[in-house]
Amino acid sequence: MNVPDSNGHIQEITKTVPGKVLAIRFKKILKTIEERNSDGSTIERYEFEKERDKDGNLSLVDAEYYSFTGSKILIDQAENDFSVEDLPAPTVIQQFEGKNGQTFFKFT
Repeated sequence: MNVPDSNGHIQEITKTVPGKVLAIRFKKILKTIEERNSDGSTIERYEFEKERDKDGNLSLVDAEYYSFTGSKILIDQAENDFSVEDLPAPTVIQQFEGKNGQTFFKFT
């Protein structure tokens, strides 16, 4: 692809297409609370980290974070093992130590 630079000279630029990237939006769970329903079944409730205002004081709003990964395993799991109906849901990403000191991640 040919494009002009800031001086008007034409430069040849090689266009590259990035690979797939998975964007993960998450909240940090500070505490898990188990409660019993009136029918005796157990449910889990979560206490999340809160956002801070400009003075550093905690607000009532849950803080949200974003992480991006090019992990082929996580992208494959997200594309094939999850549906729109599954999300959002409490999901854990587990870290595994593989052979040769490699680290792997998997949705559990």
